Amino acid sequence: MDINKFDWTEGLENKAIFSNDKVLIFKMKKSKYVTQNIPGPGCEMDDFEDKLLGCQCLACDRDCKCTAQYGNAYKDKKIDLTLLGSSVTPVFECNSNCSCSSQCQNRVVQHGISVQLQIFNTDNKGLGLQTLEKIQSGTFVCEYAGEIISLQEAQSRCNKQKDTDMNYILTVKEHCKNDILKTFVDPDKLGNIGRYINHSCSPNLSMVPIRVNNMVPKVCLFANRDIEPLEELSFVYGTLRPDQKTGTKCYCNSNVCTGFMPFDEELKSSFYFLE
Repeated sequence: MDINKFDWTEGLENKAIFSNDKVLIFKMKKSKYVTQNIPGPGCEMDDFEDKLLGCQCLACDRDCKCTAQYGNAYKDKKIDLTLLGSSVTPVFECNSNCSCSSQCQNRVVQHGISVQLQIFNTDNKGLGLQTLEKIQSGTFVCEYAGEIISLQEAQSRCNKQKDTDMNYILTVKEHCKNDILKTFVDPDKLGNIGRYINHSCSPNLSMVPIRVNNMVPKVCLFANRDIEPLEELSFVYGTLRPDQKTGTKCYCNSNVCTGFMPFDEELKSSFYFLE
């Protein structure tokens, strides 16, 4: 097999994603590629099956039902950078029940990957993902997609892991009124290209949960600054606890590196999470 001709997305994305010539073949096929979240053990099937209502707009504007409550998230197909902070405003794109066209300004992440990306072998972090073209600030890069599982299933999977195993499970914590809505995404066996993005204490991507056809959030990664060609893509896996002095070592080499990877007490694991 010519590794330079191997499309990691299995032809499912708009753009093929190849590897550089240093990536070993045996690392390639440890998971089946999916372009979006799929239901896994313990998930609420109603969240997948109950479809959101659509708008009746011909050209969506400030009166569009999909954006009326929280405002327009996009301008010229780029996300409002104020949405990339820690206090995330809910984002709803127009969906399959809407009357607007596929080119509506409120349809972005549902169109998939639009930038040219590449898998490469990092010095000390295993595989990573880099861009082959300049990415402007606010541009959608990719989802972090996989199986949607329950807390109990996430805990079970973490408990079965060896110390040397990679943990890809992401917890999305969304604050709504007096409650916290948690979504668990595991791309280990069924996932997309997002699983290869490494942590950095100074990331160039930020996560935003976005809903399209149902209430299951798409965990979407946007450029939080201009990104140059061949830059490694990264996001923050979580916030280091003030009392955390040990754990999995961080290799991001950022000037503000905390030294350790975030640790999730609920799962007793080094853990990716978004709050």
